[in-house]
Amino acid sequence: MQVELSKIAKQTLREEIEFLETTWSNKEIVAFLHDIKRVSAVLKEGHFKRYPIYSRDIRSALIGKKHVRMFFRMENPHTIRVLLFFDMRQDPQKIIDLLA
Repeated sequence: MQVELSKIAKQTLREEIEFLETTWSNKEIVAFLHDIKRVSAVLKEGHFKRYPIYSRDIRSALIGKKHVRMFFRMENPHTIRVLLFFDMRQDPQKIIDLLA
């Protein structure tokens, strides 16, 4: 199984890291990135259904200190696409806008 990041996922991950650099230590940021790699590894092993359903075909996992959510969906039997990284302390309506 292959895990790919969408254009929006790359952008929101970059923005999230930039924000975290102002509030977290390097050690915490490294742990955050490690969590992303851990979830990606689980997805690569084909354990997509391990994660809770957000909507009909989108699932998500909590990352870092459990306030950033990684949204993803299965594109085909061989590819999972990461759609978005979202700080859950923001307005939830933004999720719908970003995923649209």
